Amino acid sequence: IKLALVSSSVSEKDLLRQLPYVDEAPFNAYSRQDEPLCLSSTRADLLQEIYDWADGNDGQDERCIFWLSGLAGTGKSTISRTIARRYSEQKSLGASFFFSRGGGDVSHAGKFFTSLAVQLADAVPSLQARICDAIRKQSDIANLSLLDQWRELVIRPLRLVKSDKPSSPSSYLLVVDALDECDNEDHVRTILQLLAEARSLPMVLRLRIFLTSRPEVPIRHGIRAIPQAEHQDFVLHNIQPAIINHDISFSLEHHLGIIGQDWTLGSEWSGDKSFETAGYPC
Repeated sequence: IKLALVSSSVSEKDLLRQLPYVDEAPFNAYSRQDEPLCLSSTRADLLQEIYDWADGNDGQDERCIFWLSGLAGTGKSTISRTIARRYSEQKSLGASFFFSRGGGDVSHAGKFFTSLAVQLADAVPSLQARICDAIRKQSDIANLSLLDQWRELVIRPLRLVKSDKPSSPSSYLLVVDALDECDNEDHVRTILQLLAEARSLPMVLRLRIFLTSRPEVPIRHGIRAIPQAEHQDFVLHNIQPAIINHDISFSLEHHLGIIGQDWTLGSEWSGDKSFETAGYPC
């Protein structure tokens, strides 16, 4: 990838367009529009714990990373989409990137930090000029290492920016889903190491990183390398069975209700016992 030579006369939007960007990466990409969110009354305690962490603006909580781990099929991506949607609606989502194994540009880290930078420039207007300055200064920045991309396109602009309004959010959320589906383990470790640098950002504009993955060895080791006081962990597949059963039953009732409406079967067609039985794992 080679960016064209740029000058100060080039518009900021044109500069940002020169950064490699993955259209399929954000939580609300067209290709993801049919993927579900958490239903109301499901995952309630876990979601509240994540919200409490993400909303911590008192400066006392230095845990800049929340790592949600879980086995395949435990609902990590659904939770990620729910979190991203909430903070997008609150204008506090900095960026999101949903990895997917075998999914082209969302299966590797080559456009990861440049995609985050483009989204951050859109979400935080005061960042846009700083990010564009980095592009002007280094026209081939997309060819540089992950470390240089992260520090020049994200960390340095965040250090230099000043809040536009006292009432504007001082904290923005990055959502990184399914990091284990990035196809290069060395890049996974590098990403974790670099994301942890967000803890050093000043209070004017901070980043919180919500991260999900399977409990793969490279990620476990990468998280362990981050001081315990700087990250929060939650193991999804260790949730109490009673909570899981409640969520399964609620979800079944919801979806079977939709089927009943579509086929005009009436509200009682499935019966309460069906929900109770199906709510228990085999």
